[in-house]
Amino acid sequence: MVTKIMIIRFCNRPSERHIKAYQPFSITMDTPENRDFEIIPPEPGAGDNVTIRGTSSAESVDIAITFTRTVPVEGGKYKYRMPDKEVPERPNRLTVRAQNVRDLKVRVKILLWMTRRARASEDVAEICECDVPSGKYDIRIEGHAAEGHSQVELTVAASRTIKVENGRFEETFSTRAIPADEFEVTVAEQTEIIQLH
Repeated sequence: MVTKIMIIRFCNRPSERHIKAYQPFSITMDTPENRDFEIIPPEPGAGDNVTIRGTSSAESVDIAITFTRTVPVEGGKYKYRMPDKEVPERPNRLTVRAQNVRDLKVRVKILLWMTRRARASEDVAEICECDVPSGKYDIRIEGHAAEGHSQVELTVAASRTIKVENGRFEETFSTRAIPADEFEVTVAEQTEIIQLH
């Protein structure tokens, strides 16, 4: 029998590149024509595979997929589950951010359950994991809401660093695990909102 060992390295400092303050969203490019990447298909349906293709003079680029969900509070607590959440190949980063909370607990299962906890600062809590083994995970997010709040905003980002070959890069991912009507694609600090149809 072969025993698989899962090693996950904890990020001491969350990524400020892909998880920002989440104030009202602003696109970081002038127009879509000025970006250095394209999204195929440009108007994907829920469950479609989406390809990000572009050019860069760097040796590698960071690609992040981010979505936000609003979760109701019941009895002072919030819960949210993401079955079959796909994490891209390493090097990667998985970040969960919760607003209007006292604390945040993230449980992840691939072989065994692993739990991370964080206390909130100014009603915001965040957990980041680096170099997570790629695959589909059962992720459960829960905790206590901040006093006076009936809803909690959860933001989840999965990012990966990919190599640029001959000035070009390409990455394909499935939207099946994105439980939202829209999500953000960030490539080398250029961001676009994608609406699922």
